Amino acid sequence: MNIQVDPSQFARSLRPFLLTVLLVAPFCLLRGPLHWHGYSYFLFLPAVALAEIFFGFGVGLFAILLTVFIATYFFIEPIYTLWFSPAQLPALALYALTSVVIFGACEGVRLLVQHVSDIRHKASHQALGASEAAKPKQRAVSVDMWRGFVLCTIFINHMPGNVFEAITFRNIGLSDSAEAFVFMSGVAMALAYGRKFNGGREWDVSLILVKRAVKLYGVHLLLSLAGIAIFAAGAIALHAPGLMNMHGRDLFVHDANTFLFGIVSLGHQLGYFNILPLYVALIVVVPGLLYLARIHIGLMLAASALLYALTRFYGWNLPNWPIPGGWFFNPFAWQFIMAIGIAAGLAMQQNRLVRSKPLFILASVIVLAGAFVVTNGFGLSFGVRDAVYNWLDLDKTNLGLGRLIHFLGLAYFIYGLGISPKLASLRILQPLIVLGRHSLLVFFLLSLVAAFGQVLLLTGHNALWIQVTLLVGGVSFFYAAAKFSEAEKAAGGPVMVRG
Repeated sequence: MNIQVDPSQFARSLRPFLLTVLLVAPFCLLRGPLHWHGYSYFLFLPAVALAEIFFGFGVGLFAILLTVFIATYFFIEPIYTLWFSPAQLPALALYALTSVVIFGACEGVRLLVQHVSDIRHKASHQALGASEAAKPKQRAVSVDMWRGFVLCTIFINHMPGNVFEAITFRNIGLSDSAEAFVFMSGVAMALAYGRKFNGGREWDVSLILVKRAVKLYGVHLLLSLAGIAIFAAGAIALHAPGLMNMHGRDLFVHDANTFLFGIVSLGHQLGYFNILPLYVALIVVVPGLLYLARIHIGLMLAASALLYALTRFYGWNLPNWPIPGGWFFNPFAWQFIMAIGIAAGLAMQQNRLVRSKPLFILASVIVLAGAFVVTNGFGLSFGVRDAVYNWLDLDKTNLGLGRLIHFLGLAYFIYGLGISPKLASLRILQPLIVLGRHSLLVFFLLSLVAAFGQVLLLTGHNALWIQVTLLVGGVSFFYAAAKFSEAEKAAGGPVMVRG
């Protein structure tokens, strides 16, 4: 039997494996200088996760086998052999187990997506009508625009010490981008899943949200390990060991085993990499919030407010481990702003979110008062900020009332102005809409670039041209990645991590 092999098809089948080798190579080079403990080859985990996400089951399994071989052959004494002592086995076994867990989580998400897709194709869908369908989409464009704006703000604020920090909106108000992003996530979920959930597709929506939670969990693990890799490389290359002593990174140096278990359990969260665990926790409760909202939106808000009040009164929070304390973003408190966002999204979907002149005036007063306090009376009265901050309840961990009230005032003020649709139609702001549509992908990339920026700024590389390059180059990179993701999806190819 004559078997003919198409060379071009054979080359295409090999390409994912070759690209996986290229993915592994930078982490392999990064592992070389790390001598302080044998767990350093955990830096291969991001490459394993990316191979599974980009190329699927077979290539992901190849990435695990490849990295285990590299770790054993090149980095375990005696090197250039495949032998290791019993004392070296636990670290290698833990790495292999962690790789398989991440691989399984990614594959589980892939199968879940396929399952949900099959359900959707089998279910009968009634078209809502062109006029009704257009309204939610138009509103979603505005939400995407503001999400893109907030992502850019997060990127700036995650590089402390850069000159652009002075122009972010936290300098003129009592809240910041965290409240805005959680709120808009609630709005977006209501717009995306509200009608489906209320239309009897509770199971479908719950499966989708479970898939999103698992994806966020996997992205959080990947980000945490990649962040460690970036700061470790900076500590070595720039001779700045102090980089590994901040924001929880010192635990990796002193006890990598405990660090890894802490990251996997969500008990240990690195500074600037600690908001995704909050989203994992919040998405899990979204089906319950939607169920209560189906009975009555007021019931959902009342239940959420009660949990918030009990949390503030009794000090409830999820515990950290192994370092004592609680989560930096307390999910028992922050669920309240997610619930308010869901209520706003459902009201928008039902055309029940009206503009009230008294509420707009109240919101304007709140925004103006916040700006007056933060700017010390617009620069005319020194000491106002310090005198007022002590009793305004601005605790970020527990979503202080001062922060919550200010943000709600700011959100209603912008809504009352009615400028969002006009801004979303401007050509110059279209990139923000693209960034907002791919919020998870963009957040993943901005976290990595911001970590790189922190390394530079913390080690004295803070020239203005470097800061401008980081901002302009970073945002351009995020936009290009989001457009590439859209192009891949349109072409039917492998889809990168999408928000």
